[in-house]
This record gives sequence, C-alpha cells and structure tokens, in this order.
Amino acid sequence: MSGMACLIAGAGAGLSIAIPFGPTSMMCVERTLCEGIRTGIAAGVGVATVHFAYSSIALLGGLALMSQPGADSLLSFGAGLLLLYFASRLWRRDLVFVAQGRTPSSFGRTYCGAICFGFLNPVTPVLCAASLTAFASQIAVPGGLLPIGVFVGSLAWWSLLALAVSMLRQRLNNEVLSLANRGAGILLIILGLSMLAKSLEGLSQIIT
Repeated sequence: MSGMACLIAGAGAGLSIAIPFGPTSMMCVERTLCEGIRTGIAAGVGVATVHFAYSSIALLGGLALMSQPGADSLLSFGAGLLLLYFASRLWRRDLVFVAQGRTPSSFGRTYCGAICFGFLNPVTPVLCAASLTAFASQIAVPGGLLPIGVFVGSLAWWSLLALAVSMLRQRLNNEVLSLANRGAGILLIILGLSMLAKSLEGLSQIIT
C-alpha cells in the first residue's frame, strides 16, 4: 500500500509541476503545432525526464531535512509561499502564441533538446521541490517510487496536452491558452494555501 501511495502522491506532484503554462508548455504546444503530435510527445517525455531527475534529488535531500523536529512544517511553509508566488506569476502572465512551419525533427533529437531546455529553465527545480514537499507530506514514508510517480504524472499531462493541441489546432489561440493559464494559477493557489495552513498548524503544536 505504501508503494501505491508513493506512486499516487508522485503522480499528483508531477501533474502540479507540469500543468502551469510556462516556457516548457509553450515548447510542447509549439512543437505539436509545427511538427505533429509525435514530436510534441517526444518533447513531453524529455521534460518529464527532467522532472524525474529533479524530484529524485529533492527526495534525497528532503528526507534528511524532514527527519529534524519541526523541519517538515518549515518546508511546508516555504513550499506554500513558493506555490503562491508562482501562482501570482501565472495569473499576471500574458501569453503570446506564435507558430511557424518547420522540418519535422526525429524523436531522439526532440527528446534530447527538451531535456536541455528543461534543465536550463530555473523555475523547474524550485517548483519540483515545492510540489514534491506538498504531496510527500500526505504519506507516511516517502520512498523511491515517488519520482517514478512524478514522471508518470508529468508525462500524462504532456501527452494529454499534445493530443488536445493536435485535435484543436485549428481553434487554439492566445485566449484559450490564457484561460488554461488562469486555471493552473487557481490550482496552485489552492495547493499553496493548504500547505500554509498545514505548516502553521504544525508550528503551533511545536510552540505549545
């Protein structure tokens, strides 16, 4: 049961990392529109691989930190603030959608390019750490299956996004992308507030 809980928590974290519209989302959308769903999914697999790598690093460091008294509440508090910060950025961001034709790339080339792009995005490691802390706190013993769940959740989102863009490519515009961006911001706000509430409850118990 603990293994399944780790997978579910990881999948939830992977979704929360992947859903917010940003540079990586725009890359997946642009690749799908310009080169088709196969290239879009290849880009998604690359980004999901980056999320897996970062979540593995965050899990190793997080377990050591959370073993200290009160550390889990402090981490939850910091994660909640970060999620609210990213939610405010998402809410204010105006997306500019531009699609241009290009020669289709191979799956491997697109995959490697997406990995490089993901590692160069400074927002990714911070958002991975914040989301992983939020979902890992919901299970008793976070384990090695958590990063695998992150990969599965992230890949599920990128595959769904590529499929949706491929099916709706004639109707997709800036207004639709902005609406999705607002929805992602609301989800992060809800998650961030829940993290802050839980951390304050834990800190109050330590103080008393």
